[in-house]
Amino acid sequence: MLEPLFRYAGAIALGYAVGRLTRRRPPQWAYTPLVASLIFFVAANASRVVLGNLGLFLAVSLAYAAALVLTTAAVGSIFDRSTSYEAVGRPAISLYAVAAMALGLAVGYYASLDYGVAIDPLLITLLLVAGTDMAGVKIRLERKALAAPAVSLLAATVVAPLFTAAFKITPAVAYGLGWYSFTGPYLAGAGDAAGGAYGLLVNFFREQLIFVLAPLLSRRFGRVGVLAAGGATTMDNTLPLYVALYGPSFSIYAFANGVLLTLTVPIVVPAVHQLYVA
Repeated sequence: MLEPLFRYAGAIALGYAVGRLTRRRPPQWAYTPLVASLIFFVAANASRVVLGNLGLFLAVSLAYAAALVLTTAAVGSIFDRSTSYEAVGRPAISLYAVAAMALGLAVGYYASLDYGVAIDPLLITLLLVAGTDMAGVKIRLERKALAAPAVSLLAATVVAPLFTAAFKITPAVAYGLGWYSFTGPYLAGAGDAAGGAYGLLVNFFREQLIFVLAPLLSRRFGRVGVLAAGGATTMDNTLPLYVALYGPSFSIYAFANGVLLTLTVPIVVPAVHQLYVA
């Protein structure tokens, strides 16, 4: 049970050490081929399971993601009831992620190969790059930034048992907190093809729903809840959204929240899944 925890956390730590020594951040374009490759292999590995029940997978994944976003915003309102809103445009959806997923499903359906063997090496590489990137940014933690990660984890604990009981989905899916490029590959590599598909789809939909729902949620719920709903994505993909909603000064909260959850996900997801299958 502890071996994957040390492996993934160690990859981030090693990347961070490299970043501190070199004092150079990896180019942002480096993430695109890594994430796209991971999505492709996860989708290919689960293609026969997903395409055999395509309507069910999409419907359940979207409902699961929406439940996580809405529950997180509601739980956050317990800690913060202040609201504010500024006009914001919807950032572009990551088309490369959609394309990689569709290609992987198609290729995996027609070509029966062992796609799972490529997942773990790519995942380790992604974590190394992420750790190196973290080393190049100074992080200042404040009270609100510390509250949001706890809200994200608490909401996942509330929602996960419902979908586990109803659909037999590993609760580790909820603890991906929007990091689909880790959660899906890990669960697929752990031998749970359906869990890998849900880990990818639920967390991908969670990120995309934030772009759609956050402007609406910000009118009714406090900042902590809306921030927590973004999960691990608030350090990068959805960061511009939070700056647009709450102003440039809010970027430190969004970034710190994302960093803390990015460090947490590779530890919590394997731990929860190992407990589930034990």
